[in-house]
Amino acid sequence: MSDLSINAPAGSHFEFEEVKTARGTQSLGDVPILVWDSLDGMVGQYGEDGVLTMADGTSVRVSFQNIARRFKAAGKSDDEIATAQVNFKPGKRQGGASTPASRAARAAKKAVEQTGQGEAIEKLLAKIAAGDLSDADLEALTS
Repeated sequence: MSDLSINAPAGSHFEFEEVKTARGTQSLGDVPILVWDSLDGMVGQYGEDGVLTMADGTSVRVSFQNIARRFKAAGKSDDEIATAQVNFKPGKRQGGASTPASRAARAAKKAVEQTGQGEAIEKLLAKIAAGDLSDADLEALTS
């Protein structure tokens, strides 16, 4: 456990807990998780609409665990993890059909979580987006 230089918002505190990746088989160690003690504090941080959005979506704790998992796998510090949790703003749940973009984003996120190779995956995707890889290159990578 480390000392944080980040202060939790009013009505909350940080607790350290272990997060895992690779379907729970690989520990990333203890990370800070923002825990709310006060509804008034939550409303102060997220606004009434933000709290209502959370009530109709993924729990805020699960969101914080996802932030911690992604950041820890990418080699970020506890302070960076805590800052991202404090800066988190809930989004509205989106229903609908899966798209190629959403499937690709989900696959990229899973690859980073399982391998911890965020920078390499980001560079590969940037090369694809820039057209630096031919169709033959992509076929070779995916076959």
